[in-house]
Amino acid sequence: MSGQPAGGLRSTSHVSFTDAAVFGENITRVYRPVFHDDEGRQANVETVDRPGQRGFRASLSAHELDGVVLSTVDVTGHEVDYQGTVDPDDSALKIYYVSSGTAVIRQEGREQTVEAGQLGVHDSMQPYQIWTETGFDSLVMVVPKTRLLSLGTGYADLSAARFTAGEGAGCLVLPYLQGLAGGLDEVIRGQGRQIVRSTVDLLTMLFSSAVGTVPEEPELRRARQREEILGWIREHLLDADLSPGRIAAAHLMSTRALHALFAEAGTTVGTVVRQSRLERARELLVLHPGWALAEVGRWSGFTDPSYFSRVFRREFGMSPGQFRAAGRATDQSPAR
Repeated sequence: MSGQPAGGLRSTSHVSFTDAAVFGENITRVYRPVFHDDEGRQANVETVDRPGQRGFRASLSAHELDGVVLSTVDVTGHEVDYQGTVDPDDSALKIYYVSSGTAVIRQEGREQTVEAGQLGVHDSMQPYQIWTETGFDSLVMVVPKTRLLSLGTGYADLSAARFTAGEGAGCLVLPYLQGLAGGLDEVIRGQGRQIVRSTVDLLTMLFSSAVGTVPEEPELRRARQREEILGWIREHLLDADLSPGRIAAAHLMSTRALHALFAEAGTTVGTVVRQSRLERARELLVLHPGWALAEVGRWSGFTDPSYFSRVFRREFGMSPGQFRAAGRATDQSPAR
């Protein structure tokens, strides 16, 4: 076993495209939950012709961790048209920091032109269009609604919104995003969770300054607290002691309050820990096909290989070895 794995980080690095439709298929896959593979939920991409432009070109480098996607996209003139809808529970904000070029965002009768050095936002719940004649080089981020609960009802005000470096919190946040866009691939692999957490916190501050402060209802506050605890659990899956008492102490609350918090969501602390470990194991089986199954279990927090295999089968309906074999069979099947 060499270095510690990147804890669930999934990456698609520097993929190039010359076909707009194929680019659309790939961003559909990368930017979930903004897009889905179901009928009518594809991102349709068409080339926008411009004098001097020689066909369609695009490159994509994307990284997903804990449901947040951070990516860079460099693309020539095109239009993205998405006419599907997403369940409110799956909603996410798709956020563009444009380094060069211009993008036009249209949603719910609003239209914003986002130029270099500016940030544009749209909500994934409703149909939208992205149009650019010049093309753009952009840091593109997807942040699930569950990571933005502190915005309360103000979340709905971010359809086709625009932010500039000269306004309010933009003076701090947008220069940070500019630096992140220039070095995303280098920093994300070594400091993935820290980068994701810092980025989400800064974006939350930026958006809160625009939509105003909304009194946080008790259920939203508890949901946000569960998300914070879940993030902490994911970061500590290899700890020898991941008992409810340890988790509660780390969050300055009683064990009884911790159990009540997760019971309200219809689950238990033990279930959350076990499912987090199983999700980590499933990711490692894909990312490290040469690792022994016992090694995958250890890096996921399972010290007993037999127990690991038993609970994996119970959760996913197949053993870890069968899951890995099924993934290899899918990878080797002809592309459609």
